[in-house]
Amino acid sequence: MKYPNASKGLKRILTAEFIALIASIIAVIVSVFALPSVNITELNINSISINVIVMLIGVSVLYIIAYIMGIFGIMRASKDEPAFKVSLYALIASIILAVLSSFFYGNETVEEILSIFTDVAQFFLVHYIIHGIMHLSEHLGRHDVSKKGKIIFRVIYIGIIFEVIVRVIEIIYGKKNGEELAMPFEVVANIMKTAEYVLFLIYIVKGKKLLKESKDE
Repeated sequence: MKYPNASKGLKRILTAEFIALIASIIAVIVSVFALPSVNITELNINSISINVIVMLIGVSVLYIIAYIMGIFGIMRASKDEPAFKVSLYALIASIILAVLSSFFYGNETVEEILSIFTDVAQFFLVHYIIHGIMHLSEHLGRHDVSKKGKIIFRVIYIGIIFEVIVRVIEIIYGKKNGEELAMPFEVVANIMKTAEYVLFLIYIVKGKKLLKESKDE
């Protein structure tokens, strides 16, 4: 195999993404079906069922595992392709921002600022993982795989444009008043973000498959 570290690294990155996806699904289920029944104004440990607490702890553990696997996966992949190093820095930054957000819960201004920085970190994380796979595919003479990476970039950039529009509207009209005006743009932004994530996962699978095929040659 020409790039054994990248192959193992992508496998770990993909596993980390699937673990994070499972954690997100569980978190959505808890927030939709369990947390609405909790009285936030009288929130205490007795007002939350044991099952909900266990699920929330489980979600946190899954996210931690995903972050750790992601870090080690990107570190491993970066041994064969330097582009992955930027993704590593972005992932570490997103972890730091997530921790900071927990200290400023309820402060809308700080949360908004941290949210923007988190989006930037996530952009660099995804962007340079795709770049890394594109570079590897070009080294292996698979320009068809590299072109598919460029298509994902177009989806990402379109999504960013709509997200920026949403942010600008909320800044001009205020978060509460701007939400209604920004709703159509936010719907499109969320659709593009979902499409981006699905294409991102598929591209990691393609990269992993490409490196496996180079092993068999």
